[in-house]
Amino acid sequence: MIDLPIGDIIRDAFRLSWRHKYLWLFGLFASFGAGGGQFRFGRTSLADIEAARAWVLAALGMLLLLGLVIGVVFLILHVITKSALIYNVYQIETDGTHSLSAGWDFGVRRFWSMLGVTLLEVLAAIVLIGGLAFVEVLVFLASVPLGFLSLLFALPLAILLTVILILVWNYAERFVTLEMRGVFDAIGDGWRLFREQWRPSALMLLAKFIIAVTVAIVVGMVGMALAAPAVALWFASKPLAIFYGVIVLFPLFVLVNAYFGTFDSAAWTKAFLQLRAPVYAARRGTGGMDSIPGTAPGAGLSTPPVFE
Repeated sequence: MIDLPIGDIIRDAFRLSWRHKYLWLFGLFASFGAGGGQFRFGRTSLADIEAARAWVLAALGMLLLLGLVIGVVFLILHVITKSALIYNVYQIETDGTHSLSAGWDFGVRRFWSMLGVTLLEVLAAIVLIGGLAFVEVLVFLASVPLGFLSLLFALPLAILLTVILILVWNYAERFVTLEMRGVFDAIGDGWRLFREQWRPSALMLLAKFIIAVTVAIVVGMVGMALAAPAVALWFASKPLAIFYGVIVLFPLFVLVNAYFGTFDSAAWTKAFLQLRAPVYAARRGTGGMDSIPGTAPGAGLSTPPVFE
């Protein structure tokens, strides 16, 4: 197995994310009638009730449709920006050409492959974790004491399955983006890379989990401190409190998510390049692997990665 320099990867990923702030836009998404009327008081007729019922159903339908449209838009942005971010981090690491527009164009070109990997990830999570939860419910229905006893096995298994899914799909997304694999080939290659390098991969995930918990605690404390004036304002003026939240708290949430979304992708991309470096070195000059379209001369995938 390859000994990943996890500390160096995390340090460099923080630096890369801070130096190239335009990537934050990708990181943010790679991590999410007409007419008048009047109120009438008094006796309500059956027609009024039916009209109100029709209005409520129409309003609910419009809200569901709006939610669906927003969800689809965010899914499209999420898929495109994942490839765009991975691509630009690779270009930065290999001294290639990187920019907001270049990343976006590449993300659009790899949209369908990345979408396939993303949807299969969701499906796999539902089948594996959802199936395990369904079995646990059946066990509890059969015997409550046996259900509690089975949790001793089910919880570690759920954690293990979650870890495997995260690692395999992190690698699969980079196989799709950096090595132009198809959907199923990328997932298969992601599984093989995890199986061959499970120890450094697990250590990398553990390190990032510790960082995520630490950041969540720090940001939570800062958010609570900044939210204190909003609580006081709420009793004096609710619109002013909402305005304060939009101006102060919302930007904090957006910036933190954008930066750490960029950091997360950069860290995994750097780890992937480290783990694949022997393969790239072996194929250098053989023509066995194509470069990513749009890369600078000499910055193709057949070039082994160079880290500071």
